[in-house]
Amino acid sequence: MAVVKFNFLSRCLGRQVDVSAVIPSWTFAAAAKESVDQIYKPNRKHKVLILLNGFSGDHTDYLNYTNVARYAEDNNICVFMPSGLNSAYRDKEPGDKMHSFVAEELLQVVRYMFPVSTKRKDTYIGGLSMGGQGASTIGLAHPEVFSKIFCMSGVATKIQGGKLKVNLNWFGEGENLYTAGDMAGDKKLVNTKHDGWYSAKKIVEEGLERPEIYLSIGDKDFLLEATRSFKKYMDSLGYDIYYEEIPGYGHEWDFWDLKVRDFLYNGCKLGVKK
Repeated sequence: MAVVKFNFLSRCLGRQVDVSAVIPSWTFAAAAKESVDQIYKPNRKHKVLILLNGFSGDHTDYLNYTNVARYAEDNNICVFMPSGLNSAYRDKEPGDKMHSFVAEELLQVVRYMFPVSTKRKDTYIGGLSMGGQGASTIGLAHPEVFSKIFCMSGVATKIQGGKLKVNLNWFGEGENLYTAGDMAGDKKLVNTKHDGWYSAKKIVEEGLERPEIYLSIGDKDFLLEATRSFKKYMDSLGYDIYYEEIPGYGHEWDFWDLKVRDFLYNGCKLGVKK
């Protein structure tokens, strides 16, 4: 495989951005059955997964803590990993347009630079924790773009307004406790593209093609109840959800590595566990 870090000037973010990527290439395993010419066909187009990191992470997380490169290579899938910047993958007014960056600009760039398919059926989005929230929100807001949504330990939560306190004392205790205000979402975001529950219902009401959704979480994860709530809501709308709760796992990389592997090898064909 080819592991690539590329950098470009983003209009949505107003600055240079780094993205890590895994691009399938000729390998020792392929040597026994395919020539170099068979691998590097000018018109060959790979499936593509936009994979979003969690809170406090960046574009290197999956490469550092999972075997995503090997999994992508084995399954001939291009994986692109931007940095989420603690944004909850929302557009700010004024400020970063992270939702638009992922859903529109990043896909335009990778389709221009890399051998990826432009077909909906070959385009997926996924993530963990905050990245799972972002993947489900963006994927449901753009069902014409993404055919599969892959969420680990994080989903689109019902927007309540206010701030979400994160138990990290990087900047001191009391009033200085780190606050991830974007995670909860301001009430003004209700019934917008940043409201995954609204987008899910809108897809049904407008008769649009529904993305396949894969939800996976450990039974010791602190986001378990939020994930169950989202699953229950999606069931009420008639979505088919590939859902599983894995015993013994919390909010941890051992779990996320396991599920990245499952998704890339099985492609949402794991079946529903209720």
